Amino acid sequence: MSIIRYTPLELSEIVEESNLILEVKCTGPYTEEVAIKSNDQEAAVKPFIKEGFVFNVISVLKNTAAIVVPQTIRVPKEEWRRSFSQHKERYANGPSKSYGVKEYITDVRSMKKADILFLHHFQGIYELTASDSFESVAAREKIEMLVAAR
Repeated sequence: MSIIRYTPLELSEIVEESNLILEVKCTGPYTEEVAIKSNDQEAAVKPFIKEGFVFNVISVLKNTAAIVVPQTIRVPKEEWRRSFSQHKERYANGPSKSYGVKEYITDVRSMKKADILFLHHFQGIYELTASDSFESVAAREKIEMLVAAR
């Protein structure tokens, strides 16, 4: 069974660690089926369902990698990689792993209700920088000040 250890991050740390910070509006959920290879060629493995949300981009608050940001992005739920690994462990005899998870403490109840996303972008994929790394528009001024101070 996996072990998860959480490390809390402050707003200044999440701003520093994100290479992309966007003001967004959620348009709805998405799901994507991910096939899994099994060590046993004859056994069919239940596919993993990756879930997340689709967002319209309103504005870019930070973009350190000069990323060309489209009008609409898909962002998977933060825990999808751990869930995928646990799914492989359960259905395809994958290894049991332990995880160190960075988490941001926010008052926003879910990614769906977020106005600002703290993201890591790599090879066309947008992912949350840490667990719950999103904020409300009320934090925009503070975020802009932290971005400007860098």
